[in-house]
Amino acid sequence: MKHNLYLNELLTKGAILGCVMLCSHVFEQSAIVYGGTMGWYSVMGFEYIAAAVLFVWMLYRFAKSYSLQVMESRQTIKMFSYGAGWGYVVSVSTLAGIIVGLGRYILHSVVIGHKEYIDAMITSLQAILKANPETASMMDMYNQMLLQLSTQPEPTIFATIFSSVWGYMMWGALVGLVIAAMVKKEPDLFEKQNGEE
Repeated sequence: MKHNLYLNELLTKGAILGCVMLCSHVFEQSAIVYGGTMGWYSVMGFEYIAAAVLFVWMLYRFAKSYSLQVMESRQTIKMFSYGAGWGYVVSVSTLAGIIVGLGRYILHSVVIGHKEYIDAMITSLQAILKANPETASMMDMYNQMLLQLSTQPEPTIFATIFSSVWGYMMWGALVGLVIAAMVKKEPDLFEKQNGEE
């Protein structure tokens, strides 16, 4: 029962979080490829902050809901441990990373194309650098960076997914340290004693 509850929660909530974060990623990459202006980069910055807040909020709401379901399923002591909360958050975030990684590969390598994506990114970065006079003295460094970017080989689907999973797992582990403390429920020993009487 508990295993089925955990698995259902993991698959459902991980898929929801992954789809939401993938939509955020698609918007950000579209702003770079098809926007490419300072205004779009500003919008992308605000969207990135909003996505980060939404990521944390969704993980908290999912963990809170899961903790309540676990406590309701217990017949004796009503409790939800810190470790269970942390593990749940990391697992959901990791599954979301798999979905985002797969979607990222399809977007970059199939829909847009790796070369087209890199060219669009370089063009948009060059336009922003030229529009900012303060960067004129650092153009040589930026040109070297753009040259390295243009010569990067296309990552494989496994490398893309692994990179995404690693990032989401790390963020889930860090955020989970706080969320697990917020959703944990210590056992009520007095309730146990009253039940035994």
